[in-house]
Amino acid sequence: MVLRTIIADDHPVVLMGTRAALEATGDIEVVGEAANGDHLLDLLTTRPCDVVVTDFSMPGGRHGDGLALIDLMRRRYPRLPVVVLTMVNNAAVLQAMRARGALGLCDKRAPLKEVAVAVRQAAVGRPYLSDTIRRQFDVAGVQAPCDASRLSAREMEVVRLYVGGMSITQIAERLSRSVKTVSRQKRDAMRKLGLDHDSRLSEYARERGIAS
Repeated sequence: MVLRTIIADDHPVVLMGTRAALEATGDIEVVGEAANGDHLLDLLTTRPCDVVVTDFSMPGGRHGDGLALIDLMRRRYPRLPVVVLTMVNNAAVLQAMRARGALGLCDKRAPLKEVAVAVRQAAVGRPYLSDTIRRQFDVAGVQAPCDASRLSAREMEVVRLYVGGMSITQIAERLSRSVKTVSRQKRDAMRKLGLDHDSRLSEYARERGIAS
């Protein structure tokens, strides 16, 4: 499966490098490039994609950038995974990105190959942090997203869709699985995470940037 990706950054060199790094993998296709938030939102109305990779700071445009842009994308496209590229080193701001629903946070100073990893993780509902960002959270005492290895890709996908507002039946239809299978995968995910109530699952997902 080829992952269709739209990338956004106000620096042409970064756009070029990000495209090259993603398309070199063979399983990611860049279907659009944007230089600001307005252009990105325009692209999203006309070009279907599986993941958005966007710079955090892109001055200019009617819709702004940063947290406001993430909020707007999440409202308009609540099930579209978002990966943020950033040079921000403030743990509180990084945590705010996660709280707004950014599944991936990639440090712009890290190797570009990390972006491809983040795209693949986000596409199946798994959070991703660059090592440098994870260390900032550790130093600040901020809890990082749940370890993706604890849940299978299918379990994470079920959790993400469920906390995003879909019923077990709707998830089963969307994923072409039986209701029994989806129910079991949700139950298994909750057991692995040590959660005993649906409300706690939703809270857990929001806090860790899993929620759609």
